[in-house]
Amino acid sequence: MKRLLLPLLAILLCAGPASARVTYGKDASTKPEAYFSVNDQGLDSAALLPPPPDYNSILFLHDRDMYAYGLSLRGTERAKQAAEDADTKQLPKVFSKAFGGEITQEAMPELFSLLRRAKSELGSMSTRTAKDTFKRVRPFVLFNDPTCYPPHEKKLRKQPSYPSGHSSQGWGIALLLAEINPGRKEIILRRGYEYGQSRVICGYHWQSDVDAGRLAAAGGLANLHANPAFLRHLERAKKEFAKLAAQGKVKTE
Repeated sequence: MKRLLLPLLAILLCAGPASARVTYGKDASTKPEAYFSVNDQGLDSAALLPPPPDYNSILFLHDRDMYAYGLSLRGTERAKQAAEDADTKQLPKVFSKAFGGEITQEAMPELFSLLRRAKSELGSMSTRTAKDTFKRVRPFVLFNDPTCYPPHEKKLRKQPSYPSGHSSQGWGIALLLAEINPGRKEIILRRGYEYGQSRVICGYHWQSDVDAGRLAAAGGLANLHANPAFLRHLERAKKEFAKLAAQGKVKTE
């Protein structure tokens, strides 16, 4: 692990500026099928989250050690799961077993479409301003290592690391699904936790990126609960779930 002990100066040169500014991107006005909110209604994660750990801090030592631990898992079944978790298009499938039923367009149309819209807000919108503010370099870029899911490397090489949008998305969806099916909340939340840890194992994120992503997810979901369109869609999904549960088509414990 000698190569993990990079000179402090080289690491500091990779650090981005810490001046905050509002970041605009896709929202309900440009992609209504994927968002509930417009940009000005989204979570300002730069105002919520602390800066990422300094590269000469004790906290960064933990980040570095967790990255090394992730490397040690390459080639294992856990790394295979991490690679599968990297594809956000598979998010409903990822959570189906924990939720207790197949979350598909055919089986659960209301819940499926709810997740499609919510995941954009809980991932992209809830982490934008912090990513743009801190501009943290991803671990696989800093150490010039391959990840466990190469198809995303080129795209993510230039995108900021903190906080983790994947982790925010996964934890937020887990919180949402646990609200809909509280009888399986521990199983669902455990899967959401694993989803975030997959980003560390893959080498795409530092542990502190993942931890901050979970906080952004909680803030993003709280923000959504003040959105009338989200609340209406959530109520439809809950009624759909209740009907399926009464028919014995989904597990509730």
